[in-house]
Amino acid sequence: ANLEQNPAGLSVWNHHFEWEYRTRLKAPWYSALAQGQGISLLTRAHHETGQAAYLDAAQRAFATFLNNVDQGGVVHVDQNGHTWFEEYIVSPPTHILNGFIWAPWGVYDYFLATGDPRAEDLFEQAGRTLAANLHHYDVGFWSLYEQSGTWLKMMASPFYHRLHIVQLEVLYRLSGKEIFKRYATQWHRYRQSRPKRTVALGHKILFKLCYY
Repeated sequence: ANLEQNPAGLSVWNHHFEWEYRTRLKAPWYSALAQGQGISLLTRAHHETGQAAYLDAAQRAFATFLNNVDQGGVVHVDQNGHTWFEEYIVSPPTHILNGFIWAPWGVYDYFLATGDPRAEDLFEQAGRTLAANLHHYDVGFWSLYEQSGTWLKMMASPFYHRLHIVQLEVLYRLSGKEIFKRYATQWHRYRQSRPKRTVALGHKILFKLCYY
C-alpha cells in the first residue's frame, strides 16, 4: 500500500524526509537499498501466505532495477559497462558499498520467487561489478563507505566496516566467488589491528569535518 509512483511512473518506496548527504536528498526520494529490501520482504510474505498481492507488489518494485536512474530507476551503468544499484541517487554517483550489496539480494530473492531470468542476470551483473571494483574500496588498512569522488576518501565507520565483512561472507556463500571471501578475510584482519582502527577513525573524523 505504500508503493508510490515516481515521476517516471515506476513504483517506489519514497522516503518522506530530507537527508543530510553532501548533495542534500530532498523529500521524496527513493533508493535501490529500500527497493531491494522491500522486494525481499514481499517475496517472503508471498511464500508464507500465498497471497498474490505481495508478489504483484514485488514485481512492480522490481521494475526499478530494469531502468537507469535517468529513467526513474535505480541502475547506473558506468563507463566500463559495470552495473551499479545506487543507494543514494545523486550525480555523480557515489556507489555506497553496503547499499550496493543489500540491493541485489532483493533481486536474488525475486529470482528465487519467480524464476525471472532478468533478475538472475541482474544479480550476476552486480556480482561482476563488485568483483571488478572491490579493490577501489580497500585503502590498505580499512574499507571505504563509498566512492566519494572527493580528495579525502570516506572511510567506513567501525559499524559499516563490520557490516561489509559480513556482507562479503554472505556473498561468498551465495556466489562461490573466492574474491569475496578473500576481501572479507583481509578486512577482518584490518579490524583486528588497533593501529589500523585508529588511523581509519582519524580519517573518518577528518572527512566529516571537511565535507559535512
